[in-house]
Amino acid sequence: MQTAVAAQRTLNRATLRTNSGSRHSRAVASSPRPGLRRVQVKASEQQQQQTAPVERLQYDKILLTILDSNPYLSDGSRQAISTAADLAKIHNSQVTVLVVDQPGTEGDPTVKLQVINKSLLDAGCGSANILEKSMESGSVLVGDVADEIAADLVLISSEAVHTKQVDANLLAEFVPCPVLLLP
Repeated sequence: MQTAVAAQRTLNRATLRTNSGSRHSRAVASSPRPGLRRVQVKASEQQQQQTAPVERLQYDKILLTILDSNPYLSDGSRQAISTAADLAKIHNSQVTVLVVDQPGTEGDPTVKLQVINKSLLDAGCGSANILEKSMESGSVLVGDVADEIAADLVLISSEAVHTKQVDANLLAEFVPCPVLLLP
């Protein structure tokens, strides 16, 4: 009985607040738990019309990092290339591909570069800068290159994290922009 009386008092107060001409209209509803009340606040029509425009994220420079020992690229690297090309089309971005070669990797590195170029063209990315570096510390290298080109977004396949070519914690520390890890 006491909760019903308290709920009625709360509703009466809400009615008084709403009728008093305040800037916000409030509705207070009783809660199934005693001592807890829910308040719903709505902006007035004038405030709703004066809202500021929402800024979209803009990625002008995208750094795509390929840490793949397979010259014909793994599925994760192919997905990263496809995602980078899609984002570049949407945001009209410049794509820079960082190809990190691991020491002791056998095979012709030009095959990997040709596959990357063809994959980017097939995905609809017209042009991309390709940087080829040998591996020191993968995470630090990615951070340094992201700084050099003033990247707005870094794309990397999560396979590089799983194979311990880069450390996600170090990426978070050294990369000055958002990092998108793709499956």
